[in-house]
Amino acid sequence: MVAEQRGATSHRLPEMRSLPLLLLAAVTSTASADDESPNLFYAQLLGTGGAYGVGYERTVAPRLALGVVGSYAVIREQRIATVSPYLHATALRRGHNALFGELGAVATYSALLPTMDWRGTSTTGFGGVASIGWEHANRHVVVRIAVSVLAGAGQAAPWGGVAVGARP
Repeated sequence: MVAEQRGATSHRLPEMRSLPLLLLAAVTSTASADDESPNLFYAQLLGTGGAYGVGYERTVAPRLALGVVGSYAVIREQRIATVSPYLHATALRRGHNALFGELGAVATYSALLPTMDWRGTSTTGFGGVASIGWEHANRHVVVRIAVSVLAGAGQAAPWGGVAVGARP
């Protein structure tokens, strides 16, 4: 009787120690027959690149990609350069729509140009970023909207952005 009960419950739920294997299988499952290019080139308004940015992303598994976005801005006498590498993971996909998350680092360099009576100054800062967002993609065009949390120097701030890209 105990053996029958044990057998009946083992078919309902997987054991907790097999959960990491199930998650790994879901992330690395085989791609569909109409695979798109593994390369994504995009432009970003707001987002981890700052006020704007340009980026590149490479798919390394059906649901995982590695990317980097960067920007350079001149605001009066200040120069700001930002580079942000990240890991992109697709959580859910249905048709052309997807829910995704991103986790990455942010490096920012800021310089104030010297004036006649001042030598100028520069600083470099590092932080992290976590994002969640929605994507609409077809074979060649990708549109993403994301909300993020930027953290660094003991502070955190909400942020968001929009990206439009192309797969060659």
